[in-house]
Amino acid sequence: MVEPKVKKQLYFAAFILPCLILYILFFIAPFFRGINISLTNWDGLSPKTPIILEKNEFESKILSKLKNQDDKDYILSIYDFDSSDNSYKRISVKGGERNKLERIIRKTGYEPEHNKFVGLDNYKKIFTGQASSDFYPHTSNIEKYTKFSDLPSNISKREFEKEVLKNSKNEKNVELIKKAYIYDEKNSRYKLSRMYDEFEVSTPLWEMNEVVNTHTVSESSLDAFIRNLRSNALEQNIGAADSVCTAFIKDNNLGAKSAADVRIAADQIFEIAKLRIELSNAWVIKRHNMGVIGFTLFFAFFSVIGINVVAFALALALDTGLRGQKFLRTIFFLPNVLSMIIVALIWSMLFVQLLPAITGIEKWISDSNKTPWLLVLVAVWQGCGYYMIVYLAGLQNIPTEIIEAAKIDGATGWQRFKCITLPMMVPALTISLFLTIANSLKSFDLIYAMIGATGYATGTVPFVMDIYFDAFSQKQAGLATAKAMVLCLAIVIVTGLQLYTMKRKEVEA
Repeated sequence: MVEPKVKKQLYFAAFILPCLILYILFFIAPFFRGINISLTNWDGLSPKTPIILEKNEFESKILSKLKNQDDKDYILSIYDFDSSDNSYKRISVKGGERNKLERIIRKTGYEPEHNKFVGLDNYKKIFTGQASSDFYPHTSNIEKYTKFSDLPSNISKREFEKEVLKNSKNEKNVELIKKAYIYDEKNSRYKLSRMYDEFEVSTPLWEMNEVVNTHTVSESSLDAFIRNLRSNALEQNIGAADSVCTAFIKDNNLGAKSAADVRIAADQIFEIAKLRIELSNAWVIKRHNMGVIGFTLFFAFFSVIGINVVAFALALALDTGLRGQKFLRTIFFLPNVLSMIIVALIWSMLFVQLLPAITGIEKWISDSNKTPWLLVLVAVWQGCGYYMIVYLAGLQNIPTEIIEAAKIDGATGWQRFKCITLPMMVPALTISLFLTIANSLKSFDLIYAMIGATGYATGTVPFVMDIYFDAFSQKQAGLATAKAMVLCLAIVIVTGLQLYTMKRKEVEA
């Protein structure tokens, strides 16, 4: 029976046409609008039509450029002259009036300073390494100690040997640092010797007779002397340090013993300053920062693999007729039901409070070496339950007759898995890979809730979060939109290739 043509048209009008209209309004139109914004230097706030312009600028750049009198009249109906500040101010416009005003202003060639057409400049910045240093993989030097800070009372064995001693310039510097820090086998740490403890060194000065008994030297003047001495010592200016000591002894008429104490303390402070300088020069480590691009690829690669492997393994386990499988299925799926913000808060509490208390390791989520892996872990934990259901549905669609025939023919468990289960699971694998790849490349909420803006310090800012900060923190909406277009194109290409490859596998299977 042939269906009437009118009925087909009615179905199209009732079901397809509304969806098509919504698709055009909420995807196609914004997409092309985004392309247009990506070709500007828009800051996200400046409108295309000026809100207020000084009189001479308004008349020379807009009114004088309009040849049509109707256009001039329309412009003057929208802009009112304010004699108090000698400027033209725009009234509020919306809808058709705003579009008409933009068309007329466009004829004059006028463009606001922060909403100009820049062509492909934003894309050139992205592909030529000019977007920002944090956007690309890079290497940076981290100073773990500066000479203006107090000397650390102890340093871990790994840091001392792998970082401090390894980066020392020469043997003389190594000997100085080794002399200052003594290894404590019990705690596996290097502790600062009392000879290089500034508190210990300066104590004899505070116990001088002129300070404690006769009070001829005030505590404020002694404190100023010590700070002045430290400053000259850090500059390694022996002459200035000696002059400061001589002047202090003379001005305060110090006795022989006190003068000797001052000279000894000055020499020790000078030696401590030398240690500070050497330690600050040596304790610099190179850190490889993945940048936005590197972290996005890292997170996508490992989260896609982790989610699919764990989900597939759970599905296989639940498909064996395991007792309580319905309960377990609910438990494994439950994290996917939770809001991503709640998930982030739960895991942040674990990383900040619980794990440091259990393991004794203070830095977890703030450690640039651990943070990327921890974020992948949370993403796998939260996402695997959903794809477990997809794989479980695929496993249960495999005809039991095929499996039983293979068993009768003597096929081992691995042979049945390799030759029957895997080929027949390709459709489920195709959709799961497609969704996990697309979602991982667009990841935002989980990482933003757990890391926030500090992600730049730990190198854990994904592409979408960088777009967010560009648009709303840096006021570079044009550049942010260009990045969004690049990401959209990358997702289309990657997922397109994945679908093409997997669909061929489905046909072959």
